Amino acid sequence: MSSLTVQATAVPGWRGRVGRDDPSTVANAPSDRPPLLLSSGRRARTALVLGAGGTVGLAVHAGALRALTEVGVDVAGADLMIGTSAGAVVSATLRAGHPVSSLWEMAHDRHPVKPGEPAFSPDVVYRQGWRTPLGLGRRLVGSSWVLGRSLVRWPPVNPPAAAQRWWRGGMASSTEQRAELSAWTGDDWPDRDVWLVTVDIIGGRRVVLGQPGGLRPPIVDAVRASAAVPGLYPPVRVGRRMLVDGGVHSSTNADLAVSAGADVILVIAPMASDPDDPPALPMRAARALFDRRLDTELDRAREAGIPVLAVRPSAEECRTHGVHMLRTGHHGAEADLAYATTRRALDTPDGQDALRAWGEATSLTPQS
Repeated sequence: MSSLTVQATAVPGWRGRVGRDDPSTVANAPSDRPPLLLSSGRRARTALVLGAGGTVGLAVHAGALRALTEVGVDVAGADLMIGTSAGAVVSATLRAGHPVSSLWEMAHDRHPVKPGEPAFSPDVVYRQGWRTPLGLGRRLVGSSWVLGRSLVRWPPVNPPAAAQRWWRGGMASSTEQRAELSAWTGDDWPDRDVWLVTVDIIGGRRVVLGQPGGLRPPIVDAVRASAAVPGLYPPVRVGRRMLVDGGVHSSTNADLAVSAGADVILVIAPMASDPDDPPALPMRAARALFDRRLDTELDRAREAGIPVLAVRPSAEECRTHGVHMLRTGHHGAEADLAYATTRRALDTPDGQDALRAWGEATSLTPQS
């Protein structure tokens, strides 16, 4: 067992293959490389990219996906889904067969909760992971180490194993989170491709779970890894890797869709902001890093001649989101605004081009 077990929540009963040629570690592949193929052995035609954003991001996805569904886009039938953090939760949920309407109802607190049916509760988002002052101290030390390794790869060497065994890698408990997520996603990977993005804090590299021939722990653990906000949730240990939120690399990771050779890409980016309707300066500054990274990814798609539409929050949405993207409670307003923003985006020239390309790629014509 790795000496780093105490920083991470391990994947029960799973041993992963880890090697230098593991396609799960593919990051920004050069454009002259052959495309990353799907499980079917062919490249993707349609790619749906769902970005990070906490519980607020879940509501944003619910609204945006509802708008896409209403104009005829079969979002659940996309050849490839790429999910990061909140987007990983939504991607795995859709691939498990849950309809967009379930996400919409949950955002408005109207989800019909019945015994044995999944429904997110506040304990899933955050449950305090300590009971004593000593426990708090252990979590503070371990979480600081995870946060440092995630953001600046510091310290450059691992502390002694004896010290590591004393730590805990996150301020929150993840026990309830895994149980509830499992009700939505199950353990088995779906037949249709879904790639969930994480970052390995040991090697400092992006790791994409679910790619053919790559790492595939139980999908519920892949989702937890992709959504493991450093310092808040414990990393998820898969083989020799310690995996945290894929948003550490990018809030969207849309470049993976380009690497998969997609003919058309739809991106929902809850952490970004609309450059044509920017928020106030403080909020714009808070989102600037996410915007710059997304712009780089979109430029890469356009350079490859791929029609791409990115749905970004408007100024009003950013005000409604605030800075606490993991808050619990009612998120109907966020879902409603995302729905309206997406409908407007679909009426733009880029939106119409993306709809036509999606229709051609699927031999279906979405109705505007």
